[in-house]
Amino acid sequence: MRGWILLAVIGFGIFFAVGCGEPSRLLWSFKTGKELPASPAIGGDGTIYFGSHDNFFYALDPDGKLKWKIETGGWVHGSPALGADGTIYFSSYDAKLYAVTPAGKLVWQLALERMIESSPALGKDGTLYIGDDDKQLYAVSPDGNVKWTYKTGDLVVGAPAVAGDGTIYFGSGDKSVYALNPDGKLKWQFVTAGEVYSSPAIGADGTIYIGSSDKHLYALTSDGKEKCRFKTGDKIYASPALGADGAIYVGSLDGKLYALNPDCTARWDVNLREWVISSPAVGADGMVYVGAYNHALYAIDAQGKIAWKYETKKFVFSSPTLAPNGTLYVGSDDGYLYALKTTSMGLAASSWPKFRANLVNDGRVR
Repeated sequence: MRGWILLAVIGFGIFFAVGCGEPSRLLWSFKTGKELPASPAIGGDGTIYFGSHDNFFYALDPDGKLKWKIETGGWVHGSPALGADGTIYFSSYDAKLYAVTPAGKLVWQLALERMIESSPALGKDGTLYIGDDDKQLYAVSPDGNVKWTYKTGDLVVGAPAVAGDGTIYFGSGDKSVYALNPDGKLKWQFVTAGEVYSSPAIGADGTIYIGSSDKHLYALTSDGKEKCRFKTGDKIYASPALGADGAIYVGSLDGKLYALNPDCTARWDVNLREWVISSPAVGADGMVYVGAYNHALYAIDAQGKIAWKYETKKFVFSSPTLAPNGTLYVGSDDGYLYALKTTSMGLAASSWPKFRANLVNDGRVR
């Protein structure tokens, strides 16, 4: 429960339209039994994978029909990642990491020490990297065996990110950003003035972008030096996303979504008037999509103007994703996964256009 409180202040197959937004935007909605905080992953065949606080993990057809679901022993809070062979990896508050086939068959489950709030990242060799509330980052082989662990000074809540050279970047509640080599050895440690629950985004040039509870967005070089920083009005628990032109988008508990230049200077900000814990998704047309605690998903154009919003019945701290056909998927605290129509034909052509970098959520730079 401690971890859920952190994220709260940090981030049954029934189909019907809910929400007070533009009804024409809603393609379908799927109701689970409880809150839906995660960012869905999308398979090559369009299948949507996500978990819920009702203790189930779901697979839906692109038209919103249930393909299968798997029950776990706790909330499924983190976002899933898809392997190159289609294997789905996800974690649960039951302290287990799961591997499941695209047909919904359990391949293996691995028990860690404490509940898992982090989402997995996948290395090129299939190694899974995931944080745990026992203050460690785990490296797990594709067959479900622990390869190594790295101990930090506090909870590892945010999801790790993997660079092109295999370096693993992640934050910890001990106020640090870590860079580890693929063998688990420390490469460097960068200390901020606040807990780091944000997950990193990695630029095409190797720059690491990450937020901190000290109210700053940091840009770090691949060798751990600070390039620049930007101060917001409150803590940053959301993760950044990058536009095709190098823009950095990040939300803050001050209620604003910020657009920054690569040198951390401001382009614009838009005040959504409630916490922004959701991480933005950037469309191929430059539209930015993000959820807020005022029960809405927003579409914001490249000039920082709100183009439209879709209202749900509760908080939106799920991070949206965009399919190539323009369908946006996002969860809400009201228990629904929403499929919304947009003008964006897929994600922006950047190294990190959304939370977890891409449609399969593997958290790795290509």
